[in-house]
Amino acid sequence: MELEGVQLPEYILNDTIEVLTSHESIRGFLPKPLPEGAMQAITTAARSAPTSSNLQAYSIIIVQDEQRKRRLAALSGNQNFISEAPAFLIFCSDIFRLRYVTARQGYQFSADTLEMFLLSSVDAALALQNALVAAESLGLGTVPVGSIRNNPKAVAEELGLPVGVFAVAGLAIGFEREGVRRGTKPRLPKQVTVHNETYSFQELEQHLQSYDKTMISRRTYDGRRVSLAGEPEKHGIEYGWCEHTARRCTRPETIAVSASLRENLKQILEEIGFSIR
Repeated sequence: MELEGVQLPEYILNDTIEVLTSHESIRGFLPKPLPEGAMQAITTAARSAPTSSNLQAYSIIIVQDEQRKRRLAALSGNQNFISEAPAFLIFCSDIFRLRYVTARQGYQFSADTLEMFLLSSVDAALALQNALVAAESLGLGTVPVGSIRNNPKAVAEELGLPVGVFAVAGLAIGFEREGVRRGTKPRLPKQVTVHNETYSFQELEQHLQSYDKTMISRRTYDGRRVSLAGEPEKHGIEYGWCEHTARRCTRPETIAVSASLRENLKQILEEIGFSIR
């Protein structure tokens, strides 16, 4: 079998690598419950992820209640697949528990820093990735949901999150609906994102051009062009990954449909117990 056109030895290309390299975000689910034992396997895998200094500065909220899923879908850009999925997991940065343990042992918590926010967010992200891989290894479809950050306070209220807990990302899990797959999306060439010994951008332009041609030939962005409000559409330009990405990075609202809601995220994080200093 081949991975990105490279023939690998049979003993290297195992089932784990097959699952990892065949990931595709699924945005349509059947009204079918998860198999018995699946959630336990998925959350155990998530909890087995690496964690900085064994602080385990994350928490996972499992949401299966239909009404709560609908409310969270509404708070996350009205993405209906969230309510379709039999399970929606929210992965949170959690320093509430660290504050509690510090006070319990008779000390003052002084780790309310940017480093601690990054640490807890990375912990949450690693747990999410483990859960995703575990679910897909069971034949389930998944999609991470960053728009759970659109309305942090409303999400915190819905989930009963105490001060010091922030919903970083969600993960919808379920059996996929027929016809929702579009094919695994090619990634940037290895030479662009993987560097040996030191960072290099010497061949960046040629690889970007090559990647653009790949994405254009796949018609990846047909019907998905980003429009910039107040600016005329550029005609005659090849709309590939570079143009799409540049437009999304031009204004907050073009990174995601409701990303402009996150412009005040620093202030909100500080209000809910994270110090960014």
